[in-house]
Amino acid sequence: MKTHSHLNFEVDYSPLRNNLRDARVMSEFDAIKHLQLFEKTCADQRTRFQTKTSDLIKELRSSSQPDLLSLFVSEYNLTSDEGLSLMTLVEAFLRVPDNKTRDKLFIDKVARKSWSQHIGTSKSSMVNIATLALNIADKMIAHGSNKEIKSRIKKAIEILSRPGIRYSANNVMQFFAKQFVFAESIDIALRSRNVKNRLYSFDMLGEAAWTMSDADKYFLSYKSALIEIGKRNKSNTVAGANGISVKLSALHPKYDFLHRERVMSELLPRVMELVQIAQRYNIGINIDAEEADRLEISLDVIDEVMKTIASSSWEGFGVVVQAYQKRASFVIDWLNHNCQKNNLKIMVRLVKGAYWDSEIKKSQTLGDVDFSVFTKKINTDYSFLVCSQKLLAMRSSIFPQFASHNAHSLVSICEMAGNNKGYELQRLHGMGESLHHAISKKYGVLSRVYAPIGSHKELLAYLMRRLLENGANSSFINHLFDENISSESLASDVFSIVEKDSEMSHPKIQLPKDIFNNSRQNSRSVILTEQLDVDQLHEKQSPWLGNQWQAKSIIDGVNAKSSPDQEVTNPADVSDIVGHVLYANEAQLEKSLKSAKNAFDTNLIDIESVLKSLERAADLYEENQHELMTLAMREAGKTYQDATDEVREAVDFLRYYANLSRAVMPGQRQARGVFVCISPWNFPLAIFTGQIAAALSAGNAVIAKPAESTSLIACRASELLIEAGIPVGLFQLCLGRGSQVGSYLSSSNKIAGVAFTGSTAVAKQIKQSLIDCGNLEARVIAETGGLNAMVVDSTALCEQVTRDVIDGAFKSAGQRCSALRILLLQDDCFDEAISMISGAMRELGFGNPKHLDVDCGPVINSAAQIKLRNYIDQARQNNQVIEELDFESINGHFVSPTLIRLDSMDDINEEFFGPVLHVLSYKNGDLEKTIDQLNSKGFGLTFGIHSRIEKKVKEISSRVNAGNIYINRNQIGAVVGSQPFGGEGLSGTGPKAGGPNALHGYSKNMLCSEKSNHKIRFSDDPGKVQKLSSPSIQLSKELLSAMKSEFSNIEEEFFEFLYQEVSRYSHDISLPGPTGESNQLRYKPKGTVLCIGPKPDDLFKQTVLSLLLGNSVISQITREDYDSLVALGFKKENIHRLNDSPSLSLVASNAYNAVFYFGDSGSLQEIIMTSRSELIPLVSSIYEAWEILKEQVITEDTTASGGNANLLAL
Repeated sequence: MKTHSHLNFEVDYSPLRNNLRDARVMSEFDAIKHLQLFEKTCADQRTRFQTKTSDLIKELRSSSQPDLLSLFVSEYNLTSDEGLSLMTLVEAFLRVPDNKTRDKLFIDKVARKSWSQHIGTSKSSMVNIATLALNIADKMIAHGSNKEIKSRIKKAIEILSRPGIRYSANNVMQFFAKQFVFAESIDIALRSRNVKNRLYSFDMLGEAAWTMSDADKYFLSYKSALIEIGKRNKSNTVAGANGISVKLSALHPKYDFLHRERVMSELLPRVMELVQIAQRYNIGINIDAEEADRLEISLDVIDEVMKTIASSSWEGFGVVVQAYQKRASFVIDWLNHNCQKNNLKIMVRLVKGAYWDSEIKKSQTLGDVDFSVFTKKINTDYSFLVCSQKLLAMRSSIFPQFASHNAHSLVSICEMAGNNKGYELQRLHGMGESLHHAISKKYGVLSRVYAPIGSHKELLAYLMRRLLENGANSSFINHLFDENISSESLASDVFSIVEKDSEMSHPKIQLPKDIFNNSRQNSRSVILTEQLDVDQLHEKQSPWLGNQWQAKSIIDGVNAKSSPDQEVTNPADVSDIVGHVLYANEAQLEKSLKSAKNAFDTNLIDIESVLKSLERAADLYEENQHELMTLAMREAGKTYQDATDEVREAVDFLRYYANLSRAVMPGQRQARGVFVCISPWNFPLAIFTGQIAAALSAGNAVIAKPAESTSLIACRASELLIEAGIPVGLFQLCLGRGSQVGSYLSSSNKIAGVAFTGSTAVAKQIKQSLIDCGNLEARVIAETGGLNAMVVDSTALCEQVTRDVIDGAFKSAGQRCSALRILLLQDDCFDEAISMISGAMRELGFGNPKHLDVDCGPVINSAAQIKLRNYIDQARQNNQVIEELDFESINGHFVSPTLIRLDSMDDINEEFFGPVLHVLSYKNGDLEKTIDQLNSKGFGLTFGIHSRIEKKVKEISSRVNAGNIYINRNQIGAVVGSQPFGGEGLSGTGPKAGGPNALHGYSKNMLCSEKSNHKIRFSDDPGKVQKLSSPSIQLSKELLSAMKSEFSNIEEEFFEFLYQEVSRYSHDISLPGPTGESNQLRYKPKGTVLCIGPKPDDLFKQTVLSLLLGNSVISQITREDYDSLVALGFKKENIHRLNDSPSLSLVASNAYNAVFYFGDSGSLQEIIMTSRSELIPLVSSIYEAWEILKEQVITEDTTASGGNANLLAL
């Protein structure tokens, strides 16, 4: 869809609105101090509130029965495995379309849990019956421990019990649904007996629309509901009539600040139509509050509505305000001012807020200044009470609606109100009924019920929020009927507690800048959803929008006098000349090599000063963020969000590697020499900077060679690095074409290594060039792309899948190494998922990224454009194109986002680097075969999994070959230090960038194996290698002691090293990151290691280290040592012993994944290079054990099932 940035919209810059904006991320201390300015209660009042609340709780406990939700969350709270399992089961069960997957989901969540501990412990017979059923189901699933009969019994019982279990589970889920859904349609709701006796605000269930067809459906649903409510309305006042609540995100698929022009031109008329219907029938319509980053656009819509209905006598327009936002009181002031300005009276529903956990995570992810919400629940309660006082004082222009299930909050409000006039209370259907009944009876105040309408399937997201809110440790509902908590404790004086609290913010919730602990400070994003941030961005960008940069190589001792002659144009608009570049010539390249070698050999630079310079460079990058963003946008076609992310990642690399060097280098590792860093155009600042920072942090000299397409931003970054204190000589920049400059630099025997991001073919060319010039020891660190897939089963939530597919496949116009290329959809959910994904594609903003509302920009150049368009044309001729955006640009290199159906995995064998997504369906039960077919392609970079079945997730994760696995989230945007990035096989060599082992590739252990000049002799024996399996032997202290005794000829130091290395790599590492996300780094064996000595002691060490790190081996180990190892417990099926040196056919085969050899490796490397498609590590020291391991990072969105249970349990 074309952008709408040409439309004009008048922004509200009134003092009240700007005060509101300024308060977004004020500190918690300042937010509370601001609220104290308006808090008017005295000590006597506070005591009275407390006493009356305590008395009310006692009364409720003695005379009322707790509702089902209270009993449920009391029995199964969020800190228990059973509670979390039930929450996930409830969230997914009803939407799964096929019975086979339902069975797997149910078994996954019910099996091996401690249900028996809960039998008979609840006050509710319903909860107890459900617990008993769950316990029986668990026994039926797990039954028996006798392995001989278990499989036969299990099969029989599963056949007999599954339909019954499924039926019971379905009834339980339906029962829960009925507790929280008032009715499945508005017609049924209005015919309910309860409607005649109570007041309701109906909500049409459904989350944010991803497609326009969904938005149309929700709009018609709201419209129909308003008309039906209105027809039945018999009240003369809005306060006495039923009303409706509207989520604006359900009415438009692009309801966010970035797409404000579309929202105001397309959504606003819809909202006005609904408002006019409500006005015609004199009923209420509330605009629901949503995520904090939608507040700016929400207020814009609200402002326009209020202007349109100005001076109306109708009092039914309503706005919801969230007290947990630090801006809440400012929003109320702005609304009150607008009422005065427009001569209106409106409704304001004050709630505490339903997205708290996700707001915390979002702020941490963005590296925001602070949180937009309070971190302490009691601070939210305080905000609620102070805002209530404000609203009660505004009753002439605002009709307050106080929504709460907290007794102290409700009693305090009724007491502060002084009477029962001009306000009402509200509660959620299915919750707090006895509490509200008692309050209404005591104070004579109206209580309205917020009643969800819709199918039980649509309930799920809503229900999860309710369960999470009320299962939280800080929830009043959770404790109301808990006799272990005194009524006095529940009735605590919120006012005094908060005002006397010396620690205003939650001590266990880290500020966004601090989430990475000691590894680095979090970089800060430009917040593109906030008006003032965007205004500042535009202001600081403006000098650079028409600027033309001039770039030359930066070489020690060379002053290039020629003017840059290579024109650089914007890929989104080739008429926009971004600048000019002067390429280096061979003489200059040779000079750079000599200067770098001299800088390294003279060793005059203190490493700590280099590290401090890198940290200063990070600060300079942030100070020059707007220029760098503009360069990324104009030179590389980045969108605003991609551009800010680009700068952030570069900053993160600089800080992370400086700190990592201090931890891993001193006394352990040393620099290798001169590194040539060849970076790509798709991350022209981040990867460019990351390679340089890693190499410098390890103590090397660096020659940087950026992609010719993005030389300007590389040159500007280089200037900042030098300004920060990195000496020219130690760091140099050489500009030019890869085929000339890159090839020349990487063919030199003066270098110690090459860091390269690009194609596998070029990576192999680089390695071959180094072999040809005799530079056998030079290391090649390569990250080389992949055929990245995502598997989706029928337990996945379609909206989440759509979000992550759109991001993964089309963000950055699909020009990311990590981008999603193949979507694997279970056939049971294929049609629904494709329909939503196709609809979401049609809503993408497509065009020149200079506009804020562009989601997908150009590809890098005409060559890429032609290749992709030709491929799409062929797919179209084959009737494979499912969806394709209709867009034609004359001046830019654009390729329309396209969805292509595959008949089988054989239909794709290469990566198409652009906005092209392939989709393939699989049958339940065929997934393993499909994954094996994917693995056979040889790539292994990123892989996504969307499933609620934990067992399936683990099985897929262990089976698929991928360096980075992402669970229930998108598979792009790896964060430095959180998600170390890199692949295996054809996708890269390791070590992972941005991880704890990253500097290993740029350095060498101070300990090294003794090397010889031994030249390998290839035997004539082409003997077949036995089928090998992975070892399971563990290195215990007993085994270590036995080996020392058996192999007394091996020095003690080796065994100490062996124990240390095996211990280091034998467990997962939890990496830091935002709350609600798990990042685990695990080490996996490379596969099979070819151990060829040459000395017997070398062979023993190579063999033992490989085996104990989980690899099988093909080894020339002596017969005696082989027999001794077997006698100690090593398995024969893990070791293929060679009687002689390896044959040419063995070396040229795919029988191994790494080689240990401490001799002259020239001929060996030649054979490997010509016979293997991937780069095989040839390890020349026992002390580089990381080279025979694969790093795999598993990243999981732990909130995907509805919310952050761990955070809410604080």
